[in-house]
Amino acid sequence: MVRSIYFALALTMGCLTAWAPLPSTAAADESDGNETEAKRLFDEGLALAKSQRWGEALASFRRSAVLVPRASTSYNIANALYRLNRPVDGLAELDRYDEFSEVRYNYAAQQRGQSLRDLLEKAVAELRLTVTPVDALLYVDGRLFPAPGFERRLRLNPGTHSLRVTHDQFATSLSEVRLERGGRESLEIGLEPLTAAPPPALGVTATMVTTSTEPQDERDRFVKRPGFWVMIGAIVVVGVGTGVAVAMVRRDDAPQCGTTGDCATTSGLTVTSF
Repeated sequence: MVRSIYFALALTMGCLTAWAPLPSTAAADESDGNETEAKRLFDEGLALAKSQRWGEALASFRRSAVLVPRASTSYNIANALYRLNRPVDGLAELDRYDEFSEVRYNYAAQQRGQSLRDLLEKAVAELRLTVTPVDALLYVDGRLFPAPGFERRLRLNPGTHSLRVTHDQFATSLSEVRLERGGRESLEIGLEPLTAAPPPALGVTATMVTTSTEPQDERDRFVKRPGFWVMIGAIVVVGVGTGVAVAMVRRDDAPQCGTTGDCATTSGLTVTSF
């Protein structure tokens, strides 16, 4: 009886095994396809970087990283961001690079990352703001800067940034600041209290009709003069010519050096192994 039960169980298990679906090769094929495409995009990024086409190289490296995350790809993304004058973004990418196991347990990979990190840190622009009132809200390029207070230290990419400071009891302040690569700037922003605008002063004419005493704007008569428009036309022609000359001289999207003249290249540090 016992032998019959064991035989029945063995027969049942055998049937279950026979009917179990075979492992699908679709997942393996997809993985191989992703690996091949990621390698192609990686090599494409290397070729574009060699041609100093850093914007396109960045796009290729990022598409490769989406398919197959690799430490070498992450490093090259940070490298491209440095060359595109985006050191703050490059430092964030290096933080991801440091999380790869092949970096955590490889001293050479750690040193490579630190060398690039040093370059990125030197390229970051710093803006020190003093803001009153201290509880005013600060928006940088449309995004809320979270830290309140009288003194606020911003680490930004080089370039032009918009600043907006608001408070429900003060007039809003709008401004722009241009930061050089590796520059250090300071700026004071003090908001004006909200007050009602005073009414215009009134005078009395001989006919007892009240009129405003505000002075007449002389700009209208100046604009109507023919010489004014001739001068404006000459300025426009010179400006357009200058813009064309600058566009012809600029041959790639690599950043210009800042006021310090420190614009170290990372092309020699590019990782070529996928």
